Amino acid sequence: MNRFHHADDSTLMAHAAGALPEGLSLVLTAHLETCQRCRERVADAEQLGGSMLSELIPDNVSVDSLDHIWDRIDKSERLEEENPPVGNVAGLPAVLAKYFPDGLDNVHWRMVAPGIRQSIINQVSSERGTVRLFSIAPGTTIPHHSHGGTELTLVLRGSYSDEIGRFGSGDLADLDDSVSHQPVADTSEPCICLIATDERLRFTGMFSRLFQPLVGL
Repeated sequence: MNRFHHADDSTLMAHAAGALPEGLSLVLTAHLETCQRCRERVADAEQLGGSMLSELIPDNVSVDSLDHIWDRIDKSERLEEENPPVGNVAGLPAVLAKYFPDGLDNVHWRMVAPGIRQSIINQVSSERGTVRLFSIAPGTTIPHHSHGGTELTLVLRGSYSDEIGRFGSGDLADLDDSVSHQPVADTSEPCICLIATDERLRFTGMFSRLFQPLVGL
């Protein structure tokens, strides 16, 4: 699978530092499962962070304090090992299997507009930020919008095109508040994406603003 769009380095570094909001981190983790390029960059960022931490620890810090720091790190790593993601389920990244145990072909969709369906992951959504699967029928266009914050979109099936380019399966769109676009599903099959936002979107035009309450973005 060829990927032409990846996460920004600042996003990868925030993820490595544990500073990325939960919803955005979920989408990025799904991308990392199949993207060696981004996995290597996260590993580099983690190594850099470890080196910086070692340099920042004063020489006079007590052994007990150091033990406490490393114990917290070890405990975090053990929790990850004790709760590994479930294996890949019918076209879904492993990290999503617990949210959609019946696979990508059996998602419980809710129609929000002609040609557009969604399934919200309530466990990692908040008042301002949401995580959802979006299914866009072939030839269907999402109303033009910009972003109040960060939006990460991972294509799981099909593809879409917008002002930035063409995004196919495995590609990740990492967008901020400087980007406005109007995606359109451009293949003969529905385009299914995993989308996380940390702020509400900004739709333009009367129809677009009517669309926003329907999808809750």
